[in-house]
Amino acid sequence: MEKIIVGIDFSKGSDCAIDLAIDLANKWENKVKLVYVMSTKYDSALMSNQEIDNKIAEVIKRHEHKLRTGKLECLIRHGRVYRELNAVAEEEKAWLIVVGSHGTSGYERNWIGKNAYRTITEATLPVLTIRENFNFNKALEKIVLPIDSSMETRQKVTQAIKFARAFNSQVYVLGLYSSGVADVRKIVDKYTEQTEKMLTGAGIKCVVAKSETENVTQTTLEFAEKNSADLIMIMAEQEKTMSNILLGSYAQQMIHHSQTPVLTVHSEEVHSIAR
Repeated sequence: MEKIIVGIDFSKGSDCAIDLAIDLANKWENKVKLVYVMSTKYDSALMSNQEIDNKIAEVIKRHEHKLRTGKLECLIRHGRVYRELNAVAEEEKAWLIVVGSHGTSGYERNWIGKNAYRTITEATLPVLTIRENFNFNKALEKIVLPIDSSMETRQKVTQAIKFARAFNSQVYVLGLYSSGVADVRKIVDKYTEQTEKMLTGAGIKCVVAKSETENVTQTTLEFAEKNSADLIMIMAEQEKTMSNILLGSYAQQMIHHSQTPVLTVHSEEVHSIAR
């Protein structure tokens, strides 16, 4: 049985991460393991070991009845959050890490939020980040899949098919023209067409749109908001534009600014499509 790792810090954001992980686990009959990382710099000054144990017990009691695929467990580790989360994921042979993200609106005190992007950069498996205001009353109906001219951009299609099959979602393919060079635009057209064929060939409903952009992050987020998206899937490595260089990596911008959950996929991953 595959496993999902959830980073927790007792915040509302990590509670949302647990709930979303449990929803996914119930769909795919996965196990869920919570991970709390004790950092000497923060935790020792804020909470005693007994207080941490009590909080973990409260978290498990609050969520364990929702999981239909086994017992909800929590592991305590010591060290840097992002390193320990990825280490546990590797040890447990997990396929996904789920963490809360605070974004630019606040929650700076919560270490999961501050370490969300570092977790992604250290990971070799998909990382799903979620804000604390996620609407669990709405089904995961719409997935946004931005496509650019990078060779890696199509590798997230496998995960899009996996999620869309599980939730009967519609995938919105967004071709991003960040260059006026004809050959680059042709590549975007080619990759967008290939993505559409992969999705429809797998029986997934999809909509294709294209957009001129100087900032792929802003364009993707505006498109997701316009279409009331429930999930955005991106690559950890994305094509570079001047705005990306100035504002930070595409993944970093998405994690900080997206109100919609973001699944970040790494190019070296090779996952089979869920049956």
